[in-house]
Amino acid sequence: MTGLGVASPIGTSVPTFWASVTAGHSGIGPIVGMSADGFMTTVGAQVQEVGTPPGRGRAAALASIAGAEALGQAGIDAAGRGRVGLVLGTTMGEASWIESWPDADGVLPEVPASRQAELARSGPAAITADVAATLGLGGRTLTLGAACAGGNYAIGRAADWIRAGRAEVVLACGADAFSRTALAGFGRLGALASKSCRPFSADRDGLVLGEGAGVLVLEAEEHAVARGAAVLGFVAGFGLACDAHHIVSPHPDGAGMARAIAAALREAAISTEEVGWFCAHGTATPANDPAEIAAVRAVFGSAPRQVPVSSVKALTGHGLGAASAIEAVCCLLALRDGLVPPTWGLQAGDPACAWDLVTDEPRAGRVEVVLNNSAAFGGNNAAVVFSSVARGAA
Repeated sequence: MTGLGVASPIGTSVPTFWASVTAGHSGIGPIVGMSADGFMTTVGAQVQEVGTPPGRGRAAALASIAGAEALGQAGIDAAGRGRVGLVLGTTMGEASWIESWPDADGVLPEVPASRQAELARSGPAAITADVAATLGLGGRTLTLGAACAGGNYAIGRAADWIRAGRAEVVLACGADAFSRTALAGFGRLGALASKSCRPFSADRDGLVLGEGAGVLVLEAEEHAVARGAAVLGFVAGFGLACDAHHIVSPHPDGAGMARAIAAALREAAISTEEVGWFCAHGTATPANDPAEIAAVRAVFGSAPRQVPVSSVKALTGHGLGAASAIEAVCCLLALRDGLVPPTWGLQAGDPACAWDLVTDEPRAGRVEVVLNNSAAFGGNNAAVVFSSVARGAA
């Protein structure tokens, strides 16, 4: 990786984002920009600094901000973007257009042609096309509807393109916008928290819906060195698994997550003892947290020490397709600074989640390998191993 970019509820630049992560500044608060009447909660995690430009979708606007920052750090100017590719993972697609339609009260209104065109832009692929056009990218593009594991899926596919010689430079992105549609859906599932996001806590009551985008610039090491780019870290391994246990719940034993995590470590040729931080999916739902710790126990349980585990969703909320991409940015910064962020606000832990959970403040130490875990509806699990030096299949 040679560039990072982020647009999140706790910062719309990498320095601001990381300062919030390490200081515990939360982006969770009352929902703005829409009425919360009739919903199961009144709190969300929204990107306050970014509006939605006329004629654009919000998810694409967030991804473009993060992408521009990542390209800038990587030193890729407009003249050098003609062969840069883009892989984008998302959950909701571009919900902005559907959200803006007036209520029909059971009667379908006559729809102007301009609004019909907007509806056609609500599909997930429209975000990718919009971002590529905005940033001036001329390489191949791909959209992955991989739900809440979308960011990690995008990183894995981008790395595959680089390794296979299909692209020289690829932006891996996860993006989603806050929407009434997602709020209603997660509310009907009973998955939304009432006030705050408290991963692994005994008193947790659900996730807080968020939004944002995370972007990583990937390229082969020799390509980066040849153009004089600074290397921030490496994608050492990537693992996928589908447990197909339930459409919205993970396997209670964390079986699918464990297989994805083990596959990522195997591809990276990295032992469990070497992992300095397990960046958890950590949604704070009753189903996810114990299942994820069960997966950690299954993979890391025989190691001589417990790998530190924490979740940044206590600050960012759950950005859906953006979540694991934003967390990947956090992983690279942890490698850079030798600092493991805590799960802020975790006090009385759930006994079912007993493990080395980082709390209260960042933990300093030697961090040369981190594992970024993600899970999604339908049992879609994806894990990425990042390292400070080239390892495994990187």
